[in-house]
Amino acid sequence: LSPAARRAQLLDCALAVFAERGLGRAGHAPVAEAAGVSVPTVFHYFPTREALVDAVLDQVEDYFITLAQDTYRGAGSAAERLVAHGLAFLAAVDSHPDHIRVWLDWSTAIREHVWPRYLAFQERLVALVAAAIEDGRAGGELPARVEPESAARLFVGNAHMAAVMSFAPNTGVDLPGHVRQAVATLLASDRG
Repeated sequence: LSPAARRAQLLDCALAVFAERGLGRAGHAPVAEAAGVSVPTVFHYFPTREALVDAVLDQVEDYFITLAQDTYRGAGSAAERLVAHGLAFLAAVDSHPDHIRVWLDWSTAIREHVWPRYLAFQERLVALVAAAIEDGRAGGELPARVEPESAARLFVGNAHMAAVMSFAPNTGVDLPGHVRQAVATLLASDRG
């Protein structure tokens, strides 16, 4: 493989290993085993554990930010784009489960260098959602009482709960319906 192809292969394997073992337990040796290469090969591309963790988190962050950006560039009202974002996120549970699992683990990793990085990632995501809500307010589609940042935080928190419910067996919850109801509720909420 070319160096770029080898790095991409190792990163794909690392994502799967981190999804299975968690941020705290994954490392170079299991990634090498998954890729069918030597441990020094993994160290060549990711010279420290921190570099390996950062590369996996880069991949996860890029996936979710791109998902949000693509959704909010689409057509439709602010509410429709929020629902589309929520549904795209739910679809990722099936299409990109390793990204979801690493994100869930990352969201509770209140340690090391990963926690401040998670908070920064979350702020980027909240800002994208809040901008869509603000656009809806500015266009008169949403009431002025809807506070964009607060509603965006509720939206991101709801995405976390939906992901948890997606991995729970037999919840019986209509998750697409849950997304639609959550968006309707947070956009109609009164700050009273």
